[in-house]
Amino acid sequence: MVLVGSVETFYIPYLNAMGATPLQIGLGVSLPALTSGIIQLLIPMALKKNSSRKKLTILMVFSQALCFIPFGLMCQLKVNWAVWPAIAAFAVSAISGNIGGSVWADWMGHIVPKRRRGKYFANRNRILGLIQLGIAIIAARFLDGMAGKVLLSFTIIWFVCFFFRICSGFLSFLMYEPQETSEQKMPQFSFGDFNKKLFTSAFGQFTTATSLMSMAVNFAAPFFAIHMLNNLKFSYTEYTILNMTAVAANIVSLGLWGKIIDRVGSILPIRLCAFMVAMVPLLWVIYENYRVLFLAQILVGISWGGYNLSAFTFYLSAVKPRERVSNIAYYNAFNFFGVFAGATLGGWLAPHLPQLMKFHLQTVFLVSAILRLAPALMYHKIKEQPYIGKLNALERMFFYPQFTMRNGITRSIMRHLKRTV
Repeated sequence: MVLVGSVETFYIPYLNAMGATPLQIGLGVSLPALTSGIIQLLIPMALKKNSSRKKLTILMVFSQALCFIPFGLMCQLKVNWAVWPAIAAFAVSAISGNIGGSVWADWMGHIVPKRRRGKYFANRNRILGLIQLGIAIIAARFLDGMAGKVLLSFTIIWFVCFFFRICSGFLSFLMYEPQETSEQKMPQFSFGDFNKKLFTSAFGQFTTATSLMSMAVNFAAPFFAIHMLNNLKFSYTEYTILNMTAVAANIVSLGLWGKIIDRVGSILPIRLCAFMVAMVPLLWVIYENYRVLFLAQILVGISWGGYNLSAFTFYLSAVKPRERVSNIAYYNAFNFFGVFAGATLGGWLAPHLPQLMKFHLQTVFLVSAILRLAPALMYHKIKEQPYIGKLNALERMFFYPQFTMRNGITRSIMRHLKRTV
């Protein structure tokens, strides 16, 4: 998370400091996603040759770490074309990281019991979020403290990431790998078989909705950092505080989301969170005040915390264990293609969209919000998972609003209060 937290917070500002154009920033997000998506299709074949999840994950961790040496050095060339090799180095690191992430997810699916996944991954993500929060704030203060040597500061940050990712690889040797994973033979489940069920199976519908959401989100995602740094003139510390506010809200809400997911399943929470995610860009269209955006980032953290945790627990549970790694790989391929399509379109169209508000990028945020509505609705087509017990009135109000509207909000809540009294 030292590496992930630094990349999520400072990758776009790094390209911006190197003088990248809007198109280069869009491609800086989209090209690593495209290459990662294509390489995902090879994961089932790689595991046929070597079925050990542990060995492949550790190999990818070290490979990802090494890429941050050239990535951090590119800015020292101080030439216009240095942005492209920096993007290429990051793309290779993203390929390694995402291969390792897919295999690791299946590995953890064999270790963590289904009934405890919501609580376990919520607690795990809290710890990782705290690390991300700390490292991002330290890095931001470091960047502001070396205002005249920003590129050198970035190089130091990426070398720190390299060091900690290497440490992460060595610590991975200590993780337990069940014998069933290393001996499990990969079933014949091809990409073509996956595509046949893309619109009929629950996992296929989930993949379609999530990929379209990724496309809509990444239409604008690369430009929030540019908007804060270039348009609103925030310092690196102010920019990081806004980002880390979302992380902090994510951390605080994860415990609640984990309990909800273990109780009602993953689909009901993801329906609610998807609509919250769709509303987020509108706040950046309407407001420019730092304090208001600070409050908006709290909503960002809560909504994305529930969305990501629900999505992760769903794809661990929605398919057979023997087919899980193939389904995760194919799901990631579609999802990364959505990231590629969204970021590329956003980078290409951003300069050509009409300026409706004070800043041109606010139009990009508005279009992104509109695009997010369709996939948010698609989650309602996915069959609900069985959950423990019946929903109470308050749970129905949030997760099953059509039932509440039919039966009356006040009557449902009063009935619930009478029972509790």
